[in-house]
Amino acid sequence: MDEFFNSLTGLISSGVTIAGLSAWLGNFWRDRINSKEKARNEIFIEQLKTEHARQTQSLEHELQIERHAVQLGHAKLIEKRAMFIDECYKLLVDLHEAIYDTIRPDYFGRKRPSIQQAYEIALPKFDAFVESYEKNKIYFSRKTSEKVSSFYVAAAKTLDQSRVAMRSGESLGQGETPNLQKLFEKVEYEMHEARKAVEQDFRQLMYVQEN
Repeated sequence: MDEFFNSLTGLISSGVTIAGLSAWLGNFWRDRINSKEKARNEIFIEQLKTEHARQTQSLEHELQIERHAVQLGHAKLIEKRAMFIDECYKLLVDLHEAIYDTIRPDYFGRKRPSIQQAYEIALPKFDAFVESYEKNKIYFSRKTSEKVSSFYVAAAKTLDQSRVAMRSGESLGQGETPNLQKLFEKVEYEMHEARKAVEQDFRQLMYVQEN
């Protein structure tokens, strides 16, 4: 009987030992598997971070290139706009001087070109200005465009009246030329307004402010 109990006790002890060993082995392998999984996850996370950093750097570089391209394009547009404003302004001044010679009253008897000569000089300058302006008026502000348009309408009327004066035999500075006198005053006013507006556009473009 004692031997039976001793054997039973031994079996129970062995079973407990085996169960404990099994539990230990289970915990050991579970921890080992978890450690490997954790290591793989950490490596994967580091790879993601590295790839994200690479993509971020690449995107920043592309954005810098795009910003530079935009800045360069804007600078070229400003340069182009300045060139067209400068060209139109010079043609505007040339036309003004030609119109001025065509209809300017002379109260001092100075020698001046005939109205025919002045007209023939002014007409191609008018055409050159209108052609250049119409092609490039997008580069002017709306306000400036309106003033320039008002000027060249007045200039066209003046040239047309000069042609009428030539046919009627009027001579500037001799006798009454009321129509030409009124047009002279009108075109002078419109011209100064147009020039001021164009100059203001150019100064704003070049960031130059009047004192």
